[in-house]
Amino acid sequence: MKLLRKLVARVKYPKGYKREHFLAELVNRNGLTRVAELGVWKGRTFLHLLSHCPSATVVGVDAWKTRPENTGLLGGETYSDWDMEKLEQHVRSQSAAYGERARILKMETWDAAGLVEDGSLDLVFIDADHSEPGVLRDITAWTPKVKIGGYVTGHDIDWPTVRNIVKRRFPSYQTGPDNVWWVRRES
Repeated sequence: MKLLRKLVARVKYPKGYKREHFLAELVNRNGLTRVAELGVWKGRTFLHLLSHCPSATVVGVDAWKTRPENTGLLGGETYSDWDMEKLEQHVRSQSAAYGERARILKMETWDAAGLVEDGSLDLVFIDADHSEPGVLRDITAWTPKVKIGGYVTGHDIDWPTVRNIVKRRFPSYQTGPDNVWWVRRES
């Protein structure tokens, strides 16, 4: 397994190749059709997947709200400088063109997990709360939603808070471009 991780780490991606490109390639190459993204924010990844993965239905989950309770929490962001209403409206207006393939859940990620059937997703992309409790909560709530053989993925593996939880939960995780981490669900 260590050799595999070293080989994957040596892969060179084209300049400008970001998380949304990596995920779209993963979805298309593997025929994945049911995808969820936690932490939609401006919609860059969500909209890219809808645009470049015509066979996929994409569920985007974001509360689009400030988090003053995260003040001082390592890895916790408050989002106090963001115009959440404007961000949400942008994503909603841009995703409308994709009809039923685009599903937006404006709610907490852990609450949204209760609306998704276990084993029904091919891939989940976790990029929401970056605090250790937040990452752990999302991994715990959403891993069962991914079918065996599907992919549990996320962003910002370069954040110590994210890396600590991912290493603990998925010791054999792999990395991709733009600080993406991923594993195949085996059980």
